[in-house]
Amino acid sequence: MLDGIRSRPAAQRLALPSLPAESFRQLTTVLLAAVLAETLLLRGAVRVGVHVPKDRAISDLFEAASVLGSLAFNFASILAIVLVTLLVGSLAVQRKGALARIVLVMPGLAMLSGLSLTLATDKPEADALFGVSAAILACVVLLAAIGERKISPMEGAAMALILAAYLSYQYYALSYLFYRLLDVAAVPPASMSFLRLGEVLAVAASATAFLAWGLPRRHLIGPLGLVAVAAVLLVLTLAALSPVSTVAILALWTTGLGLFLPFPIYPVALGLYLLTIVACWRSRDGFWTASGLLLVLLAGYMAEATYQHILLVLALAFLAGSFTRMDQVAIDAPE
Repeated sequence: MLDGIRSRPAAQRLALPSLPAESFRQLTTVLLAAVLAETLLLRGAVRVGVHVPKDRAISDLFEAASVLGSLAFNFASILAIVLVTLLVGSLAVQRKGALARIVLVMPGLAMLSGLSLTLATDKPEADALFGVSAAILACVVLLAAIGERKISPMEGAAMALILAAYLSYQYYALSYLFYRLLDVAAVPPASMSFLRLGEVLAVAASATAFLAWGLPRRHLIGPLGLVAVAAVLLVLTLAALSPVSTVAILALWTTGLGLFLPFPIYPVALGLYLLTIVACWRSRDGFWTASGLLLVLLAGYMAEATYQHILLVLALAFLAGSFTRMDQVAIDAPE
C-alpha cells in the first residue's frame, strides 16, 4: 500500500509486518462481491419488488433474496470496517511526523467510535460523530494523495468531484441532524439546493472519471465490454419507459439518485462510468482503480447505512493508490 520511510543514518529501521498486497486484493474482491450481492438483492430486488405484482412463488423468491441480501449486508459491513481500520493504521504508520499521524488517526478513531456508539445506543449524537468524522477522513485521504502527488490532475479532479458530491449530501443529512439535536424546528438553509448540487456533481464525476482513467485505457474495453455496457443501458432505458417508473425507484434505492436532471444525461454518464470500470478492470495495473470506482457506484450518492460511508472512504483510498503497495511498512526509530 505505502512506500517505506527511509531511515536516517542515526536511526534503527524497524519493520512492521503487514498483510501482503495479494491478501488485501483478495479481501477487496470478497468485499466487492458482498456489496454487489447486497445491492442487487437487498437494495434492488427486494425494494423494487414491493412495487411488482407477484404470486406466492414470486413472493418466496423475494423473501429468499431478502435473507441472502441481509447476510451479504452484514458480511460486507464487517469486512468494510476491517479494511478501513487497516487503511487508517497503515496511513498513520507511513507518516514521518507525530502531527501528521494524529491528523490521520483521529478522524479514523472518531469515525469508528461513532460507529460503535451508533450500534450500541442508536443516539443521534453518535450519528453526528460518525457523519462528521467520516467526512473529515474522506477529505484527509484525498488531501494526502494530492499532497504526495500520487495522482494526476485529472484523477484529482475526478476524486474531488466524487468527494464534493459526498460532502453535499452530508451537508443535507447532517444539517437536519444537528437541527434535530438543537431542537430547531426549521428547515436548514439551502439543504435541498445542496442535495441537488451533489447529484449534479456525481453525474459530472462520471464523465471526469472516464477522462481520467477510462480514456487512457479505452483500447482495453473490447467488443465484449461494449456489448455488456450497451446491454445494461438498453435494459435501463426500456425500464424507464414502463408506466410504474421502475427505473426511478431502482435508481433511488440503489444509487441514491433522484433523476431530476433530463433522463438522457444519466444513461450517458452511467455508460461512460461503466466503460471506465471495464477498462480499468482489464488493465494490469487498474485493479484498485476499478475497485474504487465500483465502490463509489455501489455506495451510492445518498449514503444511508453507515457502511456506505465507509465504502466511500475506502473507494477514495483505492483511487488515490493507498492500497497499491502493502507488503511492508518501515518506520524510523531512535537508537
